[in-house]
Amino acid sequence: MSKPYAELMPIYPLLAQQFLDDYGVYQGRCLDIGTGHGYLGIEIAKITELEMYFLDINPEALKIAEANAREAELANPAYFLPVNVEEMPFADNTADLIVSRGSLWFWENQAKGLEEIYRVLKPGGVAVVGGGLGRYIPETMRKRLLAGRKKWLAERGEKRPGEKELHSLLEQAGISSYRLVADVPGEAGRWIEIHKS
Repeated sequence: MSKPYAELMPIYPLLAQQFLDDYGVYQGRCLDIGTGHGYLGIEIAKITELEMYFLDINPEALKIAEANAREAELANPAYFLPVNVEEMPFADNTADLIVSRGSLWFWENQAKGLEEIYRVLKPGGVAVVGGGLGRYIPETMRKRLLAGRKKWLAERGEKRPGEKELHSLLEQAGISSYRLVADVPGEAGRWIEIHKS
C-alpha cells in the first residue's frame, strides 16, 4: 500500500458515515468514481444495502479494489468497471448516490466528467465529488493530514483548484443545482454536492 493511501485509511469509515448521515441513501445504486483501491466504496457498502459500482480508468487499481472488497466480505452486489468518468456506460437517471474522493483533479475533462455525473444521477439523488477529509475526523488528524498533503503537492508542483475554479467547472458542465461544502466552517469548499430534482 502506498504511503498516501496508508495515511488516509482512517478517514474512509468516517467519510462514509458522514455521507450517509447527511444524505440518508442506504438503498439503490451507488457509484464510487475514481475508486482507486476501493476504500470509500467498501466503507459505504459495509453500512448500507446499496448495489455498489466501483469505477476507475486504471484496471490495476480495480484489481486491488476487487481484492479489498472480497477481503471485506461485502454482502452487497458489487461490480468493478474500467470506466472513464467522461463516458460512463449507464443510462440517464441510474444512480441514487455518487461519490468521488480525490479523482476530480486527474480527469482529463473535468467539466465533461461532472456533466456525466449529473446525467446518470437519479432525480432525488445526490453526488459528492471532491477531495476533502470530512468533518468527522479529529482536529489533530486533520492538521497532520493537511500538512502532509501540502508538502506532497509542493513536491509534485501541483495545486488544487479553489472555489472560483470549481464554480467555473460547474458552469461549464451546465449544472446549477449544487453547493460547495467545506469540511469545517471557515475553510474553502472542497466538496461539490450535486442534487437533481
